[in-house]
Amino acid sequence: MANTAKSQPRSAPRPPSSGPTDVADELTPGNDADPAARIDRSDDRERPGPAAATAGVDACFELQVARIARRHRDRQGRRQLWLSHHWPEHYGQRCVRIGSRHLCRRCTALYPFAFLVAFLSASGRPPWPPDLDPAAIWLLSIPATVAFIGEAIGLFRYSPKWQVGTTLLAAAAFGRALGYELVERWSSEFWQPIAVFGGLWFFASLFAATTRRKVPRRPVTDQ
Repeated sequence: MANTAKSQPRSAPRPPSSGPTDVADELTPGNDADPAARIDRSDDRERPGPAAATAGVDACFELQVARIARRHRDRQGRRQLWLSHHWPEHYGQRCVRIGSRHLCRRCTALYPFAFLVAFLSASGRPPWPPDLDPAAIWLLSIPATVAFIGEAIGLFRYSPKWQVGTTLLAAAAFGRALGYELVERWSSEFWQPIAVFGGLWFFASLFAATTRRKVPRRPVTDQ
């Protein structure tokens, strides 16, 4: 019997059934056995919908519009800089608008009043007695200098009311000194305060400009 058992051939393994049950399993949704269905499902996941495509186009369009508007404002700011003395993002606080032009608030308060005082002083009608000069010229120039330097070095924040008030005092002093210069060339009442206070303002401006270079400019907002 041992020989008979050894001589019997081994039966081959049965091939996998291809009956209806197997076909149904392959066609079941979510079954990875169908490559075509797997590709179709991956395409559905990766293809963006119409809403996403439209949002992307709108975002690119808005970005380009913002860049064009920024370049236009910068060009406008450079053209008006000789009057405004400030960039467009500072127009709201540091400038006054007359018509379509933005004028520096400090200069608007300084020069008209100063020229009026200078004309009155040169014509013999000074705003205060000559005996008070040059002390009055020096003292009236101090508040605006403190305000300008304090803001430039960061001691206190900018205030339009404080700026206009101290500038009007400086305008009276500047106009009175200019009146002396109109009557007599190279007058010490004019050039000495100009040299001292002008130098202080210049170095304060230089310090402020150097400090601002380290800080990026803020986005421009519509005024």
